[in-house]
Amino acid sequence: MTLRDDLIASLEAENDQLRERCRQLETMLGIRFEAPPLFCLTQHEAVIFGCLLKNRIMTRDALMTAIYQGRDEAEAKIVDVWVCKMRKKLKPYGITVQTKWGEGYYFDAESKARAQALLDQVNAL
Repeated sequence: MTLRDDLIASLEAENDQLRERCRQLETMLGIRFEAPPLFCLTQHEAVIFGCLLKNRIMTRDALMTAIYQGRDEAEAKIVDVWVCKMRKKLKPYGITVQTKWGEGYYFDAESKARAQALLDQVNAL
């Protein structure tokens, strides 16, 4: 191997480690959340659900960043539309998305517990 090949191999290994770390962080933040089919959530709604499940409160801007990750974004008001649709889909399961005016969206403790219990049931199957 040449010095160049060694450098390339080293950089590729470092990139792999950084990609894995990003994946872990995105999972911890709820950005990489796969909603069970039970909820019938779209991909964007699933990201919002995951973020609300993993965090205390999420602003509209934080949700936009989680969804679009720096790519071209739609208007931030679209988050309100997704949340409205999510509320209808989650209502039958006793899960409610709350709004704290001027701050953002969140799951209260009861909704978080219900959501986690349902997810645990689905994952146990």
